[in-house]
Amino acid sequence: MTATALAKANRTPRLNGFTVAREMIVKGLSVDGQIVQGATGSDIVRWRVGRRVVFAISNPEYVDHVLHENADGYHKSIEYELLRAVLGLNLFTDEDESWRRHRMMLNPVMSKRHVKGMVDLMIDPIEHFVSDLERKADESVDMTGSMTELTMDVVGAALFGHQFGDVARQMKSVVTTGLRSAEVATRLLMVVAPPVWVMRGVAGAIHHAPLLPPPLNRLQWVMRTVDDAVWGLINERRAQPSETGDLLNLLLSVEDEQGKLPLRRVRDEVTTFMLAGHETTANALAWTWYLLALNPAARDRVLEEVDNALGDRRPTVDDIPNLPWTTACFQESMRCFPPAWAIPRVAIRDDVIDGHRIPRDATVIVPVHAIHHDARWWPDPEVFDPNRFMGDNARGHHRSAYLPFGGGRRICIGTSFALMESTLIIAMMSRRFTFDVAPGHPVEPEATLTLRPRHGLKMIAERRNPAEAEEVAA
Repeated sequence: MTATALAKANRTPRLNGFTVAREMIVKGLSVDGQIVQGATGSDIVRWRVGRRVVFAISNPEYVDHVLHENADGYHKSIEYELLRAVLGLNLFTDEDESWRRHRMMLNPVMSKRHVKGMVDLMIDPIEHFVSDLERKADESVDMTGSMTELTMDVVGAALFGHQFGDVARQMKSVVTTGLRSAEVATRLLMVVAPPVWVMRGVAGAIHHAPLLPPPLNRLQWVMRTVDDAVWGLINERRAQPSETGDLLNLLLSVEDEQGKLPLRRVRDEVTTFMLAGHETTANALAWTWYLLALNPAARDRVLEEVDNALGDRRPTVDDIPNLPWTTACFQESMRCFPPAWAIPRVAIRDDVIDGHRIPRDATVIVPVHAIHHDARWWPDPEVFDPNRFMGDNARGHHRSAYLPFGGGRRICIGTSFALMESTLIIAMMSRRFTFDVAPGHPVEPEATLTLRPRHGLKMIAERRNPAEAEEVAA
C-alpha cells in the first residue's frame, strides 16, 4: 500500500511476517499452530518449528508472569546469541548473578540525574543536523537513514563527548548489513535451535577466520568494523583523558566492592549503547515523522507546543517537561511501530501460565506488536492518538500492554536517555521544518531484529518560515 493510500485511510499499515511463526506472532493467526485449550481467544498459541516448541503469549497478565513474577525462570532466547556475537557480554546479553551485579553498578550511571547532564552534549549534533538540512530543504530526505546518522551522532556525543562524523556514516551501513544478516540467521535458528555453546563457538570462529564465503563474510565485516571502531575510541580516551561528563568516563570510573568494570566489559556496554540504543531510537523517530505526516492535527499541536516552549533559543534540560505532547507523540509511535516488535525468552525450568504447562527449554515469545494493536488493551488501536500518553491516561494502561522498552527488571536501562533524546530531536527539527511523505513512496514495515521501513522513508522537508529559505538561498 502506498503512503498516499495510507494517509487517506489514516491508519497504520499491518505487519507482514517471513515465516508461519512470524505470521502467528505478529498477526495472531494460527496456521500450523495450536491454540492452547482453555486460553482466552488466542492468548496462548503453541507450535513446533523443527526442534523447538514455541509459545506466543499475548495477554498482559501472562506477560507479567514471564517478565515480572517469574523472571528468574526465563533467560534470553538463542536469538540473542546473534547480538552477543557483535555486542559482547553486556546488560542486554548477560544473565543471572553477573547481570544483577552489573545492572546494580550501571543503574546510577543511567539515572535521570546523569542523563540530564548529557543533554547539552546531545544538542550540538542536533543543531548541526538541522543546519545541514537547511541546505537541502524542499528536497527528498531518506528519514530512516537520516535518523540513523543523527542518533548515532547524538549517542556518540553522549558516549564520547564528540560527534562521530565518518564513523556514524559507516555505522549506518554496518547496522543495515548486520540486521539483514541477522534476519537470515534467525530463520535458521527457528528451525535448528543449536546449543548455546555451539553458537558461541561459531561466533568466535567467524570473528577470527581469515577468509569466509558469503554470507558469513558480511557478518564478519560487521563484527570487525564495530570492534575496531569502539576499541579505537576507548584507547583514545585512555591515552587522552578528559573531564567531560560523557558516558564513557562514567563507565571507566564506576566500581563496586569487587572493583571497576574490566575494559572488555566497558567495550561491550559501550557497543550496546552505541548500536542497539541508536538503532531502536532511529527507527522509532522515523516512524514518528511518518505518523505525524499522516496526522496533521497532531503535528500542528507539536509545532504550537515547540514554538511556545522554545522559541528560537537553544533548548536546555529544563525545557523537556514543557514538551509533553511532543513526548507523547513519540510514545504513541512506539505503540504503533515498536522497534523491538517481539520479546523472545526460553524457559530454564518447567513453568505454568494460567494452568498451561510450559516445558523446560520451550521458547516463549511476547508479541509486542500484536499486544500494542489489541483492541482489548488499546481502544481503536489502528488510530494514532498521543492522548493515550497524556496526564492520567499514561497510567491507565496495563504495565505489560506497552512494551517498547521491554518490561520487568530487565526493562531497557536507556529508557530515560531515549525519551529525552527523541523529544529534543523532534522539537528542534520541528522548529524549522514540517515533513511529508514523498508522493508515491511505498511504506512497508520490515521485521528484522527491529521493525524498520523496508524501503526507507522518503520525506519532503519544508521550511516553516519561507523568509529563511530566501536567506539561505542568497
